[in-house]
Amino acid sequence: MGRKKNQHAKGEELEDTSLLAGAADHETGMPRKRFYRQRAHANPLSIHHLEYPLSPDKMDWSTHFPTFFQPPPAEGQGSVNLKGKKVEFADVGCGFGGLSIALAPLFPETPMLGLEIRVQVTQYVSDKIRALRLNPGSVDPDNAEDVAAAAKAEKEAEKEAGHEPAAKRQKTSAQGKSAQKQAAELPEGEVAKVRGVKPELMPPNGYAYGNVSVLRANAMKFLPNFFEKGQLSKLFFLFPDPHFKARKHKARIISPTLLAEYAYVLRPGGLLYTITDVPDLHIWMTGHIGKFPLFERLTQEEIDNLGRESGEGVEGYEGSELQNERERAVMEAVRRKTEEGRKVERNQGGKEWSVWRRLPDPQ
Repeated sequence: MGRKKNQHAKGEELEDTSLLAGAADHETGMPRKRFYRQRAHANPLSIHHLEYPLSPDKMDWSTHFPTFFQPPPAEGQGSVNLKGKKVEFADVGCGFGGLSIALAPLFPETPMLGLEIRVQVTQYVSDKIRALRLNPGSVDPDNAEDVAAAAKAEKEAEKEAGHEPAAKRQKTSAQGKSAQKQAAELPEGEVAKVRGVKPELMPPNGYAYGNVSVLRANAMKFLPNFFEKGQLSKLFFLFPDPHFKARKHKARIISPTLLAEYAYVLRPGGLLYTITDVPDLHIWMTGHIGKFPLFERLTQEEIDNLGRESGEGVEGYEGSELQNERERAVMEAVRRKTEEGRKVERNQGGKEWSVWRRLPDPQ
């Protein structure tokens, strides 16, 4: 089990004062991975000391989505739903949260949750989301493309304003604005260009990631404790632990028994996504899902046309060309926005993915 380094020994506060003051960015306020050391893998069958609600209606979501939920009125009750929304996207084994953070601005009224079993990794994602919320208009510091685009926008903005580059100015608290701050001050629609996404797909400026959170949980054991029947519209299994040894295959996240639970929490028309760089694991996952009667695999043409017709499951987003653009952005995030996905690309490895639609329950 990993342990966070003692920052006091280096003369730093455990909680970054610049983050708490709202100056969170990838230079000063964002959490740094070197303080969150953790083993690369965890055995889900040997971890038992986890907190979970007795049933989904007892879950307090107010600590995760304070703009969507209020604290429970009494002990033993669930949180008060302010907007009539429930968690719709679940990223099982979310790692460092790249997917959820990338999708959050695309579906601003859709609560989404990352599920991660490792303590320090969960804490890192939680701290990063907190930092992003404190600095509206910011970008994910783990996404090199977004950071580079934000820095480019900063230089262009300075050039148009006739200022000398920030690198040549003295970095003081009054002058040292980060790329994220520059992005937040751009005209409406320009922030979307900084993030590399079409402006019409993005919410207005000041977006604060209030619809994304992370939870330490063991999805192999307690998924129905958090989600009701048919609650989810998207379920992601991205670069799961392959558990190569045959005796470890029972710990794989895709199995015939677990597929029944995934079909239970996923609504008809909802989508299940898988991706891996291990060909044998891809064959394992597609083989088991393909044999399950409530899932149908989509062809590449069907994947490319997702969102053009209603019924894909996401509430509040009807079928249209704009929704098709969102679904294409989802697939781009699945392939390239996770840390594992970027690592595979750096190593020039291959990726294999699949998308499955949840079929209606039989009569």
